Amino acid sequence: MLRSAAVPGWGQLYNRKYLKAVGVVAGEGLLAYQAWNEYRKENDAVDRLSAIGAADAEAGVDYQLDPAYLAADQDREVHRNKKINWIWWGIAAHLLSTVDAYVDAHLGTFEADFGSSEPGEKPRITLALRTRF
Repeated sequence: MLRSAAVPGWGQLYNRKYLKAVGVVAGEGLLAYQAWNEYRKENDAVDRLSAIGAADAEAGVDYQLDPAYLAADQDREVHRNKKINWIWWGIAAHLLSTVDAYVDAHLGTFEADFGSSEPGEKPRITLALRTRF
């Protein structure tokens, strides 16, 4: 569990769940990329806000009434909210992969017997009734 918490997919690799490890790394990588992409878009909107505010200040215009300023402010807010959502999804995925590594580690030695112990015996359906007095 601690391996998976430290590095995404390490706990799955340790448990020899290679396909799951690839999925964890790809999934968490995608979520991190999406958060980073929204962060860049948010910063672009902040840069536009600064440029519009400076240009309107030089012209002596109230920048808060400028439609371009309002649109850039709206873009900043939208991308900020999307960034936060992607971060929360990333945290949830990371916690899930950590718990998954923990469960796999504990169930790795679990041996279940779902078949007959005698060779050649055919599967059968049984019905049991249990009462308690």
